Amino acid sequence: MIASTTPAPAKLFVWLRQLRVHQYTKNGLVFVPVLTAHAFTLSALSSSSLAFTAFCLCASGAYIINDTVDIEADRQHPTKSKRPLAEGKIAPAQVWVAVPLLLLFALLTAAAVSTRFLLVLVVYLGVTTAYTFWLKRKLLIDVITLSLLYTLRVIGGAVAIQVTLSEWLLAFSLLIFASLALIKRYAELANRLAVNVPELPNRDYKLEDLSVISAIAAAAGFNAITVFALYVSSDAVLQLYSRPRILWLICPILMYWIARALILAHRGVMDDDPIVFALKDPVSFLAIGSIIVLTLAAI
Repeated sequence: MIASTTPAPAKLFVWLRQLRVHQYTKNGLVFVPVLTAHAFTLSALSSSSLAFTAFCLCASGAYIINDTVDIEADRQHPTKSKRPLAEGKIAPAQVWVAVPLLLLFALLTAAAVSTRFLLVLVVYLGVTTAYTFWLKRKLLIDVITLSLLYTLRVIGGAVAIQVTLSEWLLAFSLLIFASLALIKRYAELANRLAVNVPELPNRDYKLEDLSVISAIAAAAGFNAITVFALYVSSDAVLQLYSRPRILWLICPILMYWIARALILAHRGVMDDDPIVFALKDPVSFLAIGSIIVLTLAAI
């Protein structure tokens, strides 16, 4: 038997990249209902943590499927070509052993939360699978699907702690995540235009669509802020917050962050994914932290 020449720490790092552990922060959306419903109990936090784990495991399995399907297109991409599968650092046979294990443990973890949460996770898996094989190649349908996948995390968080999801939060989530998905598409096209390479073969967007995409992204983002402002001025807020006027301060923060994200994408200094960019951006960290602090201060 020939021993592997790749050191164990290097192998672990490669697998962590393949599982996209750095993207697990997105699954932190399951904790949003804890904050908005003020469900700061040990039971709620435990259920949300299990829900977070289930989404992470499921997402990693879905990422592997996506990378396998897109392996040839990724090899032509300036940044996605560095993914382990595209680079050939992991054999396809290995990841296909990992996929069923990840999904099995994801479903078992979801079942430990509740049957209703398990159903949400199954819907999430079905939608993300459809996105991988078909929907991401459809103009604008891909953006709506991405916003739905993010919103399903919020819905899953509400189901996990057994609270009713506010219609305000649902509308806000769909709009804000549609805006981020459009910024993602804008950044992809802007980065390819900057290096004078053609559009991606597995996306239905053209370089000349940039101005339209940015306009729709801005409209979706600022409409999300409008929904939030209407929520702050509604009677529903008075039942949850003792100092609701503090929530108005969140509006200019959101306006600044969305506008800045669009400008940075236009300048070509943003990663393909604005959420991944936000994880490395101190300004975004400050904005998110400020929003959390203001929400807690308003309670």
